[in-house]
Amino acid sequence: MHAPHAPVRPQWLAQVSEAPLDPNRAIIDAHHHLWDRPGQRYLAEDYLADIACGHRLVASVYVQCRSMLAVDRPEPFQAVGEVEYANGVAAYSASGVLGELRLCAAIVGGANLLLGDAVAPVLDEMLQRAGPRLRGIRNTTAWHADPRLISNPRPPPPGILLEPAFHRGLAQLQRRGLVLDIWAYHTQLGEVLEVARTFPELLIVVDHLGGPLGAGPYAGQRDAVFARWSADLRQLAQCANVRLKLGGLGMKVAGFDHHVASRPPGSAALAAVWRPYLLQAIDCFGAQRCLFESNFPVDKGMFGYGVLWNAFKRVVADFAEADKDRLFSGTARETYKIEG
Repeated sequence: MHAPHAPVRPQWLAQVSEAPLDPNRAIIDAHHHLWDRPGQRYLAEDYLADIACGHRLVASVYVQCRSMLAVDRPEPFQAVGEVEYANGVAAYSASGVLGELRLCAAIVGGANLLLGDAVAPVLDEMLQRAGPRLRGIRNTTAWHADPRLISNPRPPPPGILLEPAFHRGLAQLQRRGLVLDIWAYHTQLGEVLEVARTFPELLIVVDHLGGPLGAGPYAGQRDAVFARWSADLRQLAQCANVRLKLGGLGMKVAGFDHHVASRPPGSAALAAVWRPYLLQAIDCFGAQRCLFESNFPVDKGMFGYGVLWNAFKRVVADFAEADKDRLFSGTARETYKIEG
C-alpha cells in the first residue's frame, strides 16, 4: 500500500529536541496507531521511544488503521485481529511494567459498518476478545473527488456516511454503547452533521479537527477554508453528542508542509500556525468536549512527539487549570471510559 503521509526521517527529526513544558500534566493521547507495513514499522516499542520525551503520558487510545488483520478469517471478521493485537498491548501495559502508563487503554476497532445488521456478530466478537477496552469503531470515510487529497492508503468510495446500510450498522453500534469515531474532511462536515442529528443518542468523536484542507485545490485558500470550516464546525457543535479531537494537522492534506524544510519545526512555530484552528475549535465545542491527540505515527513525518505536546501546551497556556485537565486527559477519559 502506498503511504499518503510524509515519510518519517529520524535523523531529520533529531535536529530539534525540547524539554517538556508543564511536565507534570497528565496526558491521555486520544489517537494513535500501531502497525508493521513494508518500510513502515511502528509497534509498541517505537511508540514508547517517542513518548519517552519527558511528558507525562498516563494512557493512550488505539485507533484502527487496518493493522494486524486476521487474514485467514472471512473478510468481515479479519478486523477482529487488530482488536486482539491492541488488546494484547494493553494487557502487557496493564501489568504495571510501564509504571502508570496504560497503552491502548481504550481501543477503537474497524468493524465494517456498511454490513448493516450483519456487523452485529463482528462487534460481539470484538467485545468478547477485548472486553471493556473496546470503546468504539471507525471506518475509512474521508473522501474527496480530487485525487491529490488522499489520507488513507485505501480511499473509500464517496457518501459512505449517508448510506442506509451504514446507518443500520450505526444502530448496532449504539445498541452496544460504543462510540463512533469519524475521520472526514471539512467538505464532509455536512454529512457528519446529518449523522449526528439522525443518531442523537450515539456518541460521535470527530477526528483531526474536522479535517480543514490546505492541499490540492485548497492550497493558497486558507482563509476561505477557515471560514467554511469554522461555520460548519459551529453548527456541528450544536449537537451535544459530538466530541472533537484536536490534532492531525501534520497530514499532507492539511497543507502545512513542514517536511520540506531543512529542519523540523519547534513547538513555538507549530503553536503559531495551529493557534487559530485550536482556539476556534475549543471556542465552538468548549474544553469539555475537546481532546488532544498525537495522530502518531501519521504526523511524525512533520514533527517530533515532544514538540507536538509542547505546541499544544503553548496554545492553551493561559487556560484555566480545569480546562487544561479536560483537554489533555479528562475529556478522553470520559469519552472512552478510561479508568484510573
